[in-house]
Amino acid sequence: MRTDDPQAEPLHIVDRTTGLFNDRFVRPVLEDELARAHRYQRNLGVLLIEANGSMPVDEALKTMAAALASTVRDVDTPGVLGRTPPQLLAILPDTDVAGTAHAANRVLAAVNESLKPQGASAAVGLVCIRPGQRVRAGAVIESASRSLRSGRPEMMGKPA
Repeated sequence: MRTDDPQAEPLHIVDRTTGLFNDRFVRPVLEDELARAHRYQRNLGVLLIEANGSMPVDEALKTMAAALASTVRDVDTPGVLGRTPPQLLAILPDTDVAGTAHAANRVLAAVNESLKPQGASAAVGLVCIRPGQRVRAGAVIESASRSLRSGRPEMMGKPA
């Protein structure tokens, strides 16, 4: 790919394996969306999707990424969070807990369906950040990881 090509994607923000945004881009986007949600008193949903199984990491990420990208809305930001284990993150602006749970169910069904032929599966953690509390990206990712392990959604912020 030529760097002077107007169709060229900026490779420094895109994961080469999946075509999704990479960790260096996704974390600052999450910080920006958290600040925007706080400023405008909006909800924000975050999904953490992790593969389970013994398939090769790049294959798992590529398969999961295709399913995630085909499932989320145009306004959402999907990206690669980690490689060991394979983890994807989806940032869902202006999405309340019901919408975040609905998105999590859709994404999990699509990702598990795509991983099934390889004998693998995925789990999803979800966090809904309510208006009224300023939180940082690291805390949100930790909360999503707890949700993934417990199977229960995490709420951050004050109840409405």
